[in-house]
Amino acid sequence: MSRMIAKTIATALDAAALQRPSHLAVVSPFQSSTKTTTGNSITASSTFTYEDLRRKTNELAGFLQAYGYERNDIMVSDLPNIAENLILQIACNRLGVTYATTKNLEGMAKLPKVRGSVCATGEGYLADTNLSLPYLSGEFLMQMVHGDGLDEFGQESYDQEDGDSLAPHAYYNNAVPFSNEEALKLGEDAAWELAMVEQDVVCISVTLCHAFGTGSAVCAALQSGATMVLPSVGGIQGCGVPSERAKATFDALEQEKCTLLFADTHTLKALAEYDKPERLSLRGGVCKTGSGSDFLSATVKYGGVSLKTMGKKQ
Repeated sequence: MSRMIAKTIATALDAAALQRPSHLAVVSPFQSSTKTTTGNSITASSTFTYEDLRRKTNELAGFLQAYGYERNDIMVSDLPNIAENLILQIACNRLGVTYATTKNLEGMAKLPKVRGSVCATGEGYLADTNLSLPYLSGEFLMQMVHGDGLDEFGQESYDQEDGDSLAPHAYYNNAVPFSNEEALKLGEDAAWELAMVEQDVVCISVTLCHAFGTGSAVCAALQSGATMVLPSVGGIQGCGVPSERAKATFDALEQEKCTLLFADTHTLKALAEYDKPERLSLRGGVCKTGSGSDFLSATVKYGGVSLKTMGKKQ
């Protein structure tokens, strides 16, 4: 297993792209119509190599800087669990801009220095709130990422070589910052526990707007050079309906021949209906069973394999 030395999430991606540029980094299948937290839909269907992901996040960082974002600013977003969410988070990380999710206006008011927002559908409190920078719509972001609108912003390298590992990467639905150091450590621990390697295909059936999703799952994959698969699970508050999430997760597991699964107890319970090991390629994974980020001694079964559990040690 390859372990990368990095101070930030962005530099972990850069290291992976340098070592394996053409290796598949992200797949978001079945996302022609992904629901947001407000119940509206946003279109996304994406596949990125590690070099694609590095280039797109760098270009988007350049655009965000030109738009007016500066280091230590906060951007609030309600993008669902799609590749463009990950691209946006890493682009912000490159600039030292903190990505944030909040459940409502009151939650956003608790954050320091909110500069602007990305509003998936152009509706709701993010679109209605007056901030220093006008909100960017999810549709606009999709067009920029998948078109050629970002090309002119990729001339400079936003590599965060001087990045601060203690700087916050995100605020996920609370006012407690989640740092680069915490994210990378969670990823390193998960990669070690699961013996993750670049040949693994990792199904991330949890929200990217949580330490478990971005830290344990994404950072483990980045530091191992593995492929990440994002099922069509919408929303940042509870990741959508468990039964819908389970169906999307099973479809992704089967179609993409995923070898590792990151899930929570709600999804795993709903997945019991789709426990068909003969159709899967799983060799392991981890299930979040409660608060905390400790790997526990207990295991749970799915797809004919044992999954490790994560929670808080007693």
